[in-house]
Amino acid sequence: MKKSVIHCAVAIFLFWTHATVAQLAQSGSVWIQIEAQPERAAALQSMEHYSADFDNVLGFDIGAGWFGVALGPYQADTADGVWQDLRQSEVIPRSSFITTGTSYRRQIYPTPATLVDPAPSVGEPAPSPATPSPTVQAPDVPEVQDAVTPSLSPAEQRVQAFESEQAMTPAEKKYLQRALAWAGFYESAIDGLYGRGTRGAMATWQISNGYEDTGVLTAAQRTELITDYQTLLAGLGFTKVTEPQAGISIQLPSALLGAAQYDAPFVRLQAAEGRIAQVILISQTGDDARLKALYDVLQTLSILPKDGPRALNESSFTIEGSNTELHTTGFARLRDGEIKGVLLVWPMGDDARRQRVEDELFNSFTVLPGALPDALIFASGLMPTNLLGGLALRKPTFTQSGVFLNAEGNVLTAAQDFASCDVIELGDGTTLRVLAQNAKLAILKPEQQAAPMAVPQFQTSPLRAPQHISVGGYSYGGKLGTPTLTLGLLQDLKNLEGESDIARLEIETLPGDIGGPVYSPTGAVIGILLPKSEGGARQLPSTVNFAATWRLIKPLLLNSNTAVKSAETSAIMDTIDLSAMAQTTVALVKCWE
Repeated sequence: MKKSVIHCAVAIFLFWTHATVAQLAQSGSVWIQIEAQPERAAALQSMEHYSADFDNVLGFDIGAGWFGVALGPYQADTADGVWQDLRQSEVIPRSSFITTGTSYRRQIYPTPATLVDPAPSVGEPAPSPATPSPTVQAPDVPEVQDAVTPSLSPAEQRVQAFESEQAMTPAEKKYLQRALAWAGFYESAIDGLYGRGTRGAMATWQISNGYEDTGVLTAAQRTELITDYQTLLAGLGFTKVTEPQAGISIQLPSALLGAAQYDAPFVRLQAAEGRIAQVILISQTGDDARLKALYDVLQTLSILPKDGPRALNESSFTIEGSNTELHTTGFARLRDGEIKGVLLVWPMGDDARRQRVEDELFNSFTVLPGALPDALIFASGLMPTNLLGGLALRKPTFTQSGVFLNAEGNVLTAAQDFASCDVIELGDGTTLRVLAQNAKLAILKPEQQAAPMAVPQFQTSPLRAPQHISVGGYSYGGKLGTPTLTLGLLQDLKNLEGESDIARLEIETLPGDIGGPVYSPTGAVIGILLPKSEGGARQLPSTVNFAATWRLIKPLLLNSNTAVKSAETSAIMDTIDLSAMAQTTVALVKCWE
């Protein structure tokens, strides 16, 4: 019942009557091959099974004792949409694929009275199509000069095919591996190296398509495989698009994407009907500093999952990320004072088509004069809060402040539920882990060395109260891009419960300040700002805050084998110098789920 309902939902793409089937078979049509069976009886049983849900099931002898079960035929420009819908609905196997039917020999199902002429076998003249199918230009492949003749022995065929294969470029070899992967025969790395995995995939493809399983594809077989592979793009309508406002020319799948939306620094083209796929063009004037700023802010976009390789240098960056829903890849380059690039967002689980679309986009990307107006983020210096160029930002579970302890980049902060964080990061994206923790404080260690600009000194001698103090922190969770300094008073060396290792402060703070350092007038760190207690009958004034002092800090440092500098001066610092010190010693800590 479920299959019948799903089948009806995609019926607008299908051509049910045999009269229509016969007509399509004469016009450059394609088939969706569901499976191949090594026995005729099993194949016929499978065909009968699928016929309960589909009116266009066909069966063919594909040679070497194998029999193909197929749906169709379809027009090339609609077959891909049908195939995608049926696979996603789990009505047909995920290993199914689109084929031009060149391997289909004699039709064995349905009955002879309703036989449909398959595509001509290799070597037979093909009928002239009434309407040419949409085509997409592929990377060059070797010309079919070594088509195997029946007079050659299998050993001779293999030698001839291997010689032809040696003429292929590395890019062509990778392209062929992608085609094998798309067809469901290859699962290893796309590296252009033809080892045991690639040879086995080729042999399996040959058997499935009725050829001698030599493990080396002939030029004719390579052309057949790549032709089948290209059909998956037939409905995307790749066209050359020039965006004069952005100064970019590029080949885009225009049949998939909606109208361009301009919101500096991006031109966004999104697939219709709420689909995940979208292409984002990047365009700004700038220098290496702005390139890095753009790279940093892209890490916060919801369309860029955190897992994936990234690289940044003075003149370019590359970005890739994936999760269970989407896969995003892209790059940007700085040339002649302009930053230009592109991002491709694609649904997860459609890697073959994503790779092919990615190749088209990246290889056709051309820079033209001109760039979008400066984005507000660059004009104001403020980090966006919800959207960047019309794209939603990912938001961490919580952010707080900390203070750098040493040249290795260890950070001291207030204890939180760090166990609930999938990832803990510094503001620059450096990954952190919990090195040591007690009930009030935690020390976080970078997974890779992240040397801070400076480290502060700690006051290890007894404190006195009252005295003026200041708190350094990312009060607004990093939205301002830099830490702020808030002035206040150290009122008492004990908290309201009389604990002598927690001082009471009179100061106005924000949630982002939690974990930040408390400075004395000399600039020495005398404590770490703690979060306010939640619940309880008593609501304390907003100016009442508390800080863990050296008596709580010292045991945690010893436990983690972390050394810090002791204060050596009693000279009073002015507010400007204190603020400058906070800029270099305060850390931004982010928790991501």
